[in-house]
Amino acid sequence: MIFKRIVVGVDGSKPGWTAKDYAFELGERLQVPVVGVHIIDNRLLEESFLEDLAGVLGFTYYLGISQKVRDFFEEQANTLIEEFLAEGRQRGVRVSSFQTIGIPYEELVKQADPEDLLIIGRRGRRPIKGFFLSSTAEVVSRRSKSPVMLVPEEKRHIRNICLAYDGGDISKKALELAKELSKLYNARFYALYVGETPPERPEGVELEVLQGIPEEKIVSHCNEGDVDLLLMGAYSKGKVRELFLGSITSFVLHHINIPLLLVK
Repeated sequence: MIFKRIVVGVDGSKPGWTAKDYAFELGERLQVPVVGVHIIDNRLLEESFLEDLAGVLGFTYYLGISQKVRDFFEEQANTLIEEFLAEGRQRGVRVSSFQTIGIPYEELVKQADPEDLLIIGRRGRRPIKGFFLSSTAEVVSRRSKSPVMLVPEEKRHIRNICLAYDGGDISKKALELAKELSKLYNARFYALYVGETPPERPEGVELEVLQGIPEEKIVSHCNEGDVDLLLMGAYSKGKVRELFLGSITSFVLHHINIPLLLVK
């Protein structure tokens, strides 16, 4: 079995509903449970934050307003989860849900085991437009012990799968997953290497070699070509290199317009 469960973030955003569609599709094909997770961001319930927000937006603040805000978010969460469960059951998927209050990226990471696949929208919903909230997608992709699939707003039919391949251990792990997914979707699969000295071509796999800056070439190849899913190892060059030189993974995450599956 490729994955034990599919865990998907449900936040009501358009990318979030697209993540749900991919989760149900994989749940159907793999015959594994799909768990919908919704987190109310507890930072939005702090009295000090709401007092500052009242000053910015011009509404009247009063002590205890956080309970009203909490009631609103909980009612919204219940509606989202009910819709998620109803659709899953209608499609014949084994579905369940989990709701809590906390920091979204922390709770999402807690819910996914290493054997699961975690699917989230690349840009989630911000309950209060224009206010903070770091990129949940990037933090989750860094901290998760499970593979993470990040999806844009548009749902794609997976016909062509590309693997960013460098011959390293994580890359080889991603290679095996890409092979399994290509069988599952009956999709074309090939590997892509960007650089001067390509690794040995994996047995039975087409290897395309390009020259240039790896992250830029990977993004342009996928965005401009007929690629429906990109797999790559997540943050595999080390924390020190990422700190000073940036990360190929981070660049790709922020610039690619197709689903991205990061393998750990």
